Amino acid sequence: MSTRFVLDAGRTAGEISPFWFGHNLEHTRSCVWRGLAAELLRNRKFSGLPQHDGVAADWYRIGPRESWHLVEIAGGWAGTAAETFTQRWFDEGVKPCGQQQRAESYVRGTCGIAQRGLPLVGGRAYEGRLALRADRPLDARVTVSGAAPATKQFRVGPDGWTEAAWKFKVARTNLDAKIEITFNGPGAIFVGAASLLPAGHFHGMRADVVELLKEIGTPMLRWPGGNFAGYYRWRDGLLPVDRRAAAEGALDTLPHTGGFDTHEIGTDEFIALCRAIGAEPFLTINMSLEGPAEAAAWVEYCNGPADSTWGRRRAERGHPEPYGVRYWTLGNEMGYNHMKGDNTSGGYCRAAADCARAMKAVDPSLILVGSTGWAKKWYEEVLALDEVFDHISLHTYHPLIRDYTGDTGRAEFRKLTDLATQNFLGTGLVNGEQQTRLTMADMRAIINARPRGRKDIGIAFDEWNVWYAWYREPGVVEAIHAAIMLNVFVREARDLGISIGAYFEPVNEGAILVEPGSARLTPAGEVMRLFRPHHGATLLKVDPAADADLDLAASIREDRREVTITLVNRHPDETREAEIILGGASAGKATGTLLSAPDFLPCTPMKASRLKIKAAGGALRVAMPKHSVAQIRVEVGEAKR
Repeated sequence: MSTRFVLDAGRTAGEISPFWFGHNLEHTRSCVWRGLAAELLRNRKFSGLPQHDGVAADWYRIGPRESWHLVEIAGGWAGTAAETFTQRWFDEGVKPCGQQQRAESYVRGTCGIAQRGLPLVGGRAYEGRLALRADRPLDARVTVSGAAPATKQFRVGPDGWTEAAWKFKVARTNLDAKIEITFNGPGAIFVGAASLLPAGHFHGMRADVVELLKEIGTPMLRWPGGNFAGYYRWRDGLLPVDRRAAAEGALDTLPHTGGFDTHEIGTDEFIALCRAIGAEPFLTINMSLEGPAEAAAWVEYCNGPADSTWGRRRAERGHPEPYGVRYWTLGNEMGYNHMKGDNTSGGYCRAAADCARAMKAVDPSLILVGSTGWAKKWYEEVLALDEVFDHISLHTYHPLIRDYTGDTGRAEFRKLTDLATQNFLGTGLVNGEQQTRLTMADMRAIINARPRGRKDIGIAFDEWNVWYAWYREPGVVEAIHAAIMLNVFVREARDLGISIGAYFEPVNEGAILVEPGSARLTPAGEVMRLFRPHHGATLLKVDPAADADLDLAASIREDRREVTITLVNRHPDETREAEIILGGASAGKATGTLLSAPDFLPCTPMKASRLKIKAAGGALRVAMPKHSVAQIRVEVGEAKR
């Protein structure tokens, strides 16, 4: 028995906003490190406490017994008068900050530091950079295993930093290559920063990952967080990338890099990325560090004319035209106690109102988003500032299934797919931590219930995913969850007043898997690519709107010549048949793409194949295999009279 879906090309319901299909870019875990960022060296700015032998974490020492090593910190236990290479932009200006690695030998012999575990791919070219200083004139060497040339030599001395660069090629793939930075003693060298990048990178980012962000469709990109926004200093990003001091964040946010981010991506790099992939930039200010003046300065840097104070700095960096960043969030998850700053609704509202006034004094056209919280009271009090906020943020993560086999696995699979719909339309949603979460319908009810408040406040659903997506390789389960979530966005977002959707997050945490020599889409990423034709199209009404197993959404292209249908079978182990009737226009050729898999065990890939479509009697009939997703595109002609 098949489920009948009736579509009418004449029954439309407004534009499907591209902004519902946005993404997050946060400097967490491996989203940037070994993800979007092309940098290969670990701890390249020597952050954190040294190891017992005085060498920075992730490096090891080279040298005779009569040598010693020390990570020196500006203003800390510096053993030399030399300023650190890395810097930080404090209120009074740029100041030396961060750390440098010292290696000193009192006898003749080779001394220095090294790192191994570098993933170098055969046949590729690479670029290296070093910042070096010495206590006397000497020759410093850098050697990379398997490189051609293998060694480069640079003359360095005590009169300032030498910023050296070199290029090399690699003949054979070696995922455990090493780099050595050495000199012949006696003497001392200081390494301020080191870098290895594949040639052809995009502003320090991997070109292949940038292309995949285009491929999945990224109409809006939220940055720098997320939780990381609470540690981020935007001015530091105006320094040359090697001179930016590492940003220290929470260890649970940056566990793969020891709690530090080496700040490969600043404002200029982020805007370049957005322009390359066609994304609307969406910035989150740091409510714990950025008071009104600092927030306004960032707005002026992004949007001010070239003759303004901060607009001039942007122009001096090669960007005379304003960036025109319209969307800004005033803090991330400020209603939770894990964020720095005042977590009470009253304290947040006072701080946010002050920032908003200062920011809009610079650019009145800004579109501001209020931070998310966890309780109804938080939203009611923040929404009282509707003269400040145009949108209010809401985040939801669904718990991943714990068992993938047998009756328990099937039941948990169904529960997760049901939660995807309930998040929008259900009530009393409970997550894995047993905390009640508001749904989209709850949020809209709170907004609409205010007797004198604005009813056009949008819901910025700017974080959603399956919980702990960042600690595993996403598979079929995450793909089916994403497909249902996106289908509900297509159908329901307009009626619920959802203004923004942003998946958390595509790189190494859901949609794109990055490996040393390549990057590829996960099943969730393949699903997102199927939904691209919906972006900016016109919603078609569908009867029925939902089915116990089959979930369908449909749109028509602006020129009204093609209808796109996305269809999901959420049943864990049974095929379901759909009958699709398209009225209001003459239907022509229909083609389909199917994503399917033999099971939903972790790491099982979804295979893309041609969907078999039977056209008969004015209807399209398709058989959807268990836990599968399909895209159907139908050419349409003139509307029937």
